[in-house]
Amino acid sequence: MRGELVALDLETTGLDPAHDDIIEIGAVRFEGNRIVDELAVLVKPTRPIPSIVTQLTGIAPEDVANAPPIAEALPQLTAFVGSAPWIAHNAAFDGAFLDRHRALTGNFRIDTFDLAPILLPQSTRYSLTSLTQLTGFEIESAHRALYDARATAHVYWKLWEKLLVLPVPIIMEMAAMARSSRWSLLPIFEAALNEHGVTAIPTQFERAFAAPTDIFDPPDLKSDQRQRQSSDQPISRETVRQLLGDNSPLAQVLPGFEKRNGQLDMASSIADAFNNAFHLLVEAGTGIGKSMGYLVPAALWAIQNQDCVVISTNTINLQEQLLNHDIPLLQSLFDTPVRAALLKGRSNYLCPRRLIEARRSLPSSSDEARMIAKLLVWLTESRSGDRSEINLRGSDEQFTWSRFSAEDSECGGHLCISAMQRVCPFHKAQQNAKNAHLVIINHALLMSNATSETAFLPSFSRIVIDEGHQLEEAITNALSTKLDQQGLERNLNEAARLIQSMENSLKSGAPAKYADRFASFAKDIYAALRDMRALTARLFGNCRHVLEEAAQHGDSYPIARLDSAVRSSSGFAQAQNTWGHLREFLDILAYKMKEAAALLRRLSAHPIPDSDSLLNGINRSADDLLSARQQLEAFFNAPDANTIYWINQGQYESDYISLHTAPLHVGSLLERSIWDQKASAVLTSATLQVNGSFEFIQQRLGAEIAGTLSVESPFNYRDSALVFIPSDMPEPVERDRYQQMVERGIIELAAALDGRTMVLFTSYAHLRQTAQVITPRLALGGIIVYDQSDGSSRQVLLEGFRTSEKAVLLGTKSFWEGVDIPGSALSALVIPRLPFQPPNDPIFAARSDYYADSFNIFALPDAVLRFRQGFGRLIRTQTDRGVVVVMDARIRTKRYGAAFMEALPDCTIQTSPLATLADTAVKWIKRTAN
Repeated sequence: MRGELVALDLETTGLDPAHDDIIEIGAVRFEGNRIVDELAVLVKPTRPIPSIVTQLTGIAPEDVANAPPIAEALPQLTAFVGSAPWIAHNAAFDGAFLDRHRALTGNFRIDTFDLAPILLPQSTRYSLTSLTQLTGFEIESAHRALYDARATAHVYWKLWEKLLVLPVPIIMEMAAMARSSRWSLLPIFEAALNEHGVTAIPTQFERAFAAPTDIFDPPDLKSDQRQRQSSDQPISRETVRQLLGDNSPLAQVLPGFEKRNGQLDMASSIADAFNNAFHLLVEAGTGIGKSMGYLVPAALWAIQNQDCVVISTNTINLQEQLLNHDIPLLQSLFDTPVRAALLKGRSNYLCPRRLIEARRSLPSSSDEARMIAKLLVWLTESRSGDRSEINLRGSDEQFTWSRFSAEDSECGGHLCISAMQRVCPFHKAQQNAKNAHLVIINHALLMSNATSETAFLPSFSRIVIDEGHQLEEAITNALSTKLDQQGLERNLNEAARLIQSMENSLKSGAPAKYADRFASFAKDIYAALRDMRALTARLFGNCRHVLEEAAQHGDSYPIARLDSAVRSSSGFAQAQNTWGHLREFLDILAYKMKEAAALLRRLSAHPIPDSDSLLNGINRSADDLLSARQQLEAFFNAPDANTIYWINQGQYESDYISLHTAPLHVGSLLERSIWDQKASAVLTSATLQVNGSFEFIQQRLGAEIAGTLSVESPFNYRDSALVFIPSDMPEPVERDRYQQMVERGIIELAAALDGRTMVLFTSYAHLRQTAQVITPRLALGGIIVYDQSDGSSRQVLLEGFRTSEKAVLLGTKSFWEGVDIPGSALSALVIPRLPFQPPNDPIFAARSDYYADSFNIFALPDAVLRFRQGFGRLIRTQTDRGVVVVMDARIRTKRYGAAFMEALPDCTIQTSPLATLADTAVKWIKRTAN
């Protein structure tokens, strides 16, 4: 949409349009990419401006003391906008404040926050700041209304240009979907069609990506096939050592390559494990070259035996490192090609069949229209079908994606070959894996394959599990479930949508008697669904009462673990009673959905529109309902002894209730699927030991049968790492004084080092509290604070920190491991609190109950391992130098503090007043640099 448009932005005292006030209005009138007029007005609010708003916007109470009130300011805006369409980033927010004052209610609104995810599906974030960076616009002063309005105008114009270059059939399909679903972006798509000379949306038009081969490329059917040897052929220990020794071919491709004795020991031991069919745990310190230490024997085994060795990791970063860096280096060691493949779970791939089927009929909701539009734009940019390439926002998009993913019970692979001409991304990935020597997966997929009725990994007997310290948590997450009212209602709504679609299709293509009979059948289902929605609301209301009742008895509100006391409460009895009624309806509805599917099969000879799509959808819906039924029945009536159950209340929405489960012990699962099943499993990490022993990790993972090997880091930590412990730091229980000293210490340290500091927190709440104070203070010195609380992805934060001249990075759980920032970009690491798990965490609490002395046997070793991981973020290469600051006084005042100190490598340690930290850090880094 071109012509005269107005972009606007409001700054407010808060987020509630019913109670908060506008404090600044900014607007720009523009034509094309040229701004023709601007408006900036400060507004005097009726309520105080919170300090956090002043920190964010720079607008102080004195700035608006003499400003006009809203009644005088808004007429300036309405006169400026006139009848033009107005644009905002998150127009629902600005619109709610304007609606309260009945301003601009008749103007057409355009929301760039709605449009951007469609046209930029691969963007990592859709905040205004992120989009301006992506499109090359300098916003100058974010969170000031006029600057944000200018940025919004720029972003809109870039999105408009992107829309215009899309193929016309895609724009036409977007417009058709918007019209049928009453999507507010319809005028934008119509305007784009007008630019191409299309003045009306035809009923029938040629669609883009109509055939499977239009969506994805066919597979390479000529790839080499592996032929497994009839018996195991042992690999040569000497060959392993030659490939990594003094005369290694790696010296030809890696300048400065040196033999690493620790790497040789690791590789040789893994070769022994593979040859002699035993399991092995390897702790390989930073700098060993762990990846090549296991890739060389793995590749040798796979090539010599024409076998598959699986490499399981926890993080995408490590998978990318293996595929893009390590395996290409590995190839230089071999004359024979080393074929490697990455395989993910079915839900990570787009199914072309399901997408084509869904597009045969227009979507029934704007959510579905948005997702299809996003996928169509994505398919013009990529042909991978890999979900990781696109940004799925929130549970609605995740649910809609699930309808198009390869996670389809109706397809056992035969449809990929017959109907989709082998172009299905999952089918291609699976075929590549079958022919590969090395198959790279993640820990979640490893366990999913083990627990699935149908294995989708190729047959394998040898496996390397890297990032092994994360295996228990990864499996726990993979096997955990969550169900909330919205999710259950979404399943019910999906059933209603499918029954409605089937009713319409039968009217069009089935004999009248069947159509009439099904219409009566559908009415009964709609009536049942109404009752089920009411029962669903009552069930989650009952669960809220369970939380409240548990809080009265000392449980940590808003989490209630379903132990025997909670299960015997009156509130839980009410929830069980409600579930009993809802269960009857779910049983009947699932049965009726199966009946509907059977009817479609009986009428297959008739020309019923979209019958295949309907049949698949109805069967999936019935399976989803039965799955929810099984989860809820276990939750309320038939708990499994190896499962933890709990009820959770939303942190910011007290009305939000969710039901959760997680496995109690994963060791027994690993025993059955790995230790007892595979000939040789090698589990490795830089941190597996607690104070020189593998006992803790072996017990947690059921790996008592495995051998162990510890390979120390070659780094000289005494010269490279200073551990600074403030001698005057209060314990965290003295909250106010402790927090003031944490903030002061970070500010003084970061200022002295020009940023170059990472702070690892144990909770988001502590991170947010600290960020609010230190961010404006450090900004005075030109130091940018990147903090995880603003919703940015881990990768975006890391990239910003690495590329900024002066920066501080604040992170929580995910930043304690897998972060690699070598060199001077990171000179200081701050650990405000020792990384003990929250005692009210239901998984941690349930596992603690398993031990008589839970603190010393479980909580402390777990925290020590996390502490070692955090420490390892600082020194990543031989030449790195830096300071680790531990601000938790318990490391020196409590008896267990010694366990953390003993877990560190041989560092230089200094205990001094906090006031000396900044000077000490500067001197240390300068001394070691020289």
